[in-house]
Amino acid sequence: MSNISLLLITKNESENLKRWKDWLPKLKKVDELVVVDDNSTDDTKKIVNNFQSEKLKINLFNRGMEGDFSAQRNFAISKAKNDWVLFVDADEEPSDKLIKFLNIEELNPNICFAFKRNLIYIDQVVTHGQAQNDYPIRFFTKDSGKYINSIHEIWETDNCVVKINKPLYHYSAPNLKIFISKLNLYSTLRAQELFQKHASVNLFQIVFYPLAKFLQTYIWHLGFLDAIPGIIICTSLSFYSFLVRSKLWRLYHAS
Repeated sequence: MSNISLLLITKNESENLKRWKDWLPKLKKVDELVVVDDNSTDDTKKIVNNFQSEKLKINLFNRGMEGDFSAQRNFAISKAKNDWVLFVDADEEPSDKLIKFLNIEELNPNICFAFKRNLIYIDQVVTHGQAQNDYPIRFFTKDSGKYINSIHEIWETDNCVVKINKPLYHYSAPNLKIFISKLNLYSTLRAQELFQKHASVNLFQIVFYPLAKFLQTYIWHLGFLDAIPGIIICTSLSFYSFLVRSKLWRLYHAS
């Protein structure tokens, strides 16, 4: 049976990590937790170290992220002792069905696995809109590829990718305040990334891209089926599109 290294990148995640104690022991093949922490000032490191057990070894590293999520994830992979690695973010939780899949005896090393990620907004599962096609690649052998893009990072691989329809729950939006705060942070990082790539921005993009984003997520991807949370999230993602292009415009004019 091949053991698994569970990988986690953190920054001030003490609240989210409280959920981990309930599901982490259920991962029977995980014998190592590699944590790369970006200078947390809360109890993140203390909570992580408390996960140590006879079965589970904790390897904790402190490393500044500097806005590059891919570099942080690739660093975590480089520190894993096992060939198979599994990424779970601090605000995520594998469902019992997904845990059962991860506990299978043997897996094909030529396959990378993408999990269906369901957004949890104020205790309600959101499965439409942008969440409809959210399948991040999170389970693979460590030599099968690498992460690219500083933000909205993706796993670049030549291996076959298999989608697993067993939910990975994403507690990204426990309330609107935190959700908007994340949109503000990620829109800044995304604008900086586009600026470095010399991406263009104009009035048409600032005005119409957000509208197109709303129509895509709310109508085309059936966000309206998620009722009030659906319209809140689709509107917020439209606002994110507006923020990215507005901040990109500001970067060009400031330079």
